[in-house]
Amino acid sequence: MKSFNIILILFLFLTAGVHAEQNFYYNSNFNRGDVVTVLSENSAENFTLELVNSREEFLTDNIFFYIETNSFKGYASVIGLDSTLSAGEYTLQVKTQDGIIVYKGAILIHQNLFKKENIQLNYKNTSLRTDTDPEIVSQAVAIHEIYGTSVQKSASGSKSIISPIKNGIITSWFGDRRNFIYSDGSSSKAVHNGTDIAGPVGTEIYAGCDGKVVLSKDRIITGNSVVIEYLPGVYGVFFHMDKIYVLPGDMVSKDTVIGTLGATGLATGPHLHWEFRVGGVPVSPDPLLANGLIDNSLIMSIVSSHTAE
Repeated sequence: MKSFNIILILFLFLTAGVHAEQNFYYNSNFNRGDVVTVLSENSAENFTLELVNSREEFLTDNIFFYIETNSFKGYASVIGLDSTLSAGEYTLQVKTQDGIIVYKGAILIHQNLFKKENIQLNYKNTSLRTDTDPEIVSQAVAIHEIYGTSVQKSASGSKSIISPIKNGIITSWFGDRRNFIYSDGSSSKAVHNGTDIAGPVGTEIYAGCDGKVVLSKDRIITGNSVVIEYLPGVYGVFFHMDKIYVLPGDMVSKDTVIGTLGATGLATGPHLHWEFRVGGVPVSPDPLLANGLIDNSLIMSIVSSHTAE
């Protein structure tokens, strides 16, 4: 469990000769693979949230966007903490659209552990993983360009998440340290960026959260694939599907059936590779399933603090 700590910062900044007061709220303790939610009850339009390390090197960012729930109205931003980060203290900083830093605050990232697994690949899957086909490279570049964009500008509700598969069996977890063993006996290492959920071919797959479909196509490595934007810079990713029922531009709810489970692309058996990207960073679905895409426990703590005043 993360220890909750509301950090209330009052600061003054100068924009066009006007001074303003700003409040930011966020948790201070995280694990690798978590999502950081920062909330402001004041306007943070055109502000950007950044994460930098102890050497002040930029790691990731996302925009602030308007959010309205039954208990909170204001601005939010969310950024992902990569599973490969070193444990230690990192800095959150808020910038204006002119690049002026108006706030800095510290968070602590803990050294949580991840599973290790060996995966034996046959000749076909070995060829797919080691292939230098320019189309594979082009598809990888295109999907990462999607992960790095922020099309939506606002959010309604707390964005609760449900599992995309009912009664599925998790066979691989987010952050697994993988060792791929190729058909010729050689091997390579990789980090698993999603969660693999196994089940019979044809099992229905749900969108998991309200959002907009931004990719729906057959890709060489990931097979039939769907990407849904849930929030600005926040994407749900679905790989190796058998059939796809949605098209780019479709608006979906969390219980919309977007397709069926399969084994297309580089797959050792029927399963769904389910992944979240926040500001381009792959993150764990577990805290999102518990608290939503925008940390609902943080919202409730803000409401409680106001009630106690």
